[in-house]
Amino acid sequence: MLRVFCLTLALHAVLGRNLVQVLQSSPSESTLVSLVQKAGLADALGQGTFTIFAPTNDAFAKLPADLLASLSTDVNALANVLKYHVVPASIQKKDASNEAQLDTLAGSKVRLNIYSHNHEVTVEGSRITHFDIAADNGYIHVIDTVMLPPEGSIVDIVAGAPELSVLLSNVKSANLVSALQGDGLTVFAPTNEAFARLGSSTLHSLSSNPQLLKEILEYHVVPHTEYSAGLYNREYLRTLDSRHDVIRIGATGSHIYANTATVTTADIAATNGVVHIIDHVLVPQRHHGSSIFGKK
Repeated sequence: MLRVFCLTLALHAVLGRNLVQVLQSSPSESTLVSLVQKAGLADALGQGTFTIFAPTNDAFAKLPADLLASLSTDVNALANVLKYHVVPASIQKKDASNEAQLDTLAGSKVRLNIYSHNHEVTVEGSRITHFDIAADNGYIHVIDTVMLPPEGSIVDIVAGAPELSVLLSNVKSANLVSALQGDGLTVFAPTNEAFARLGSSTLHSLSSNPQLLKEILEYHVVPHTEYSAGLYNREYLRTLDSRHDVIRIGATGSHIYANTATVTTADIAATNGVVHIIDHVLVPQRHHGSSIFGKK
């Protein structure tokens, strides 16, 4: 708490300066400042009106070392990532709304989410830890994770992951591609191994029953954006399937569960929501006693 207080105090102590000068006043933002200077963005951010979502040194330290090294040697790629943290407008906390999307200097949008139950506000899933740090030409909001521009829509994310090829095939078979192109979705994505755990008999039953396959796949989709920062223990999320069945979320320490499935990779940002990879296929409670999904 003391370090957080000192960060806030340091930033607020230099009102009357531009955004870059305010960032320079904080030791916890030294990595960001160094990279902004390396990318040749310091002068541009010192004039005009902007809002910067500013990752701390600790946020940059969480990046894979090879990615950070690559960005440090590729000025164009570095500039694109940094521009993704800059909105060409003055945005304060009071302006934020859930699922709002903001244009960035990188040309792509960032998504805001407001989770009232734990008072978290995120941008592309990154927690905003300090708001409304004022400069002469805009505002700074401090975030705990570096944001990387999404590599496409949810369907693109699934199509680009070899371990999700069975899911992609089933989504196509169930004619759900267009549904997954909607905005503001959360997909709990079972891996190929997760489908294999169902057993050949269950997989055959699903492939021969398109309506049931569609229902099971829709049960993996939540019609709003739920990053891990917004998930909490014993939360119930209603899904896209026609019965609006619920997924029960478990959260213990750093582990997140959807029903009995473990989230193995969380917070894969997409242009239209977020993907969490899971290790088991989710089945609505009402199907647990059926001959298809009964105990083997």
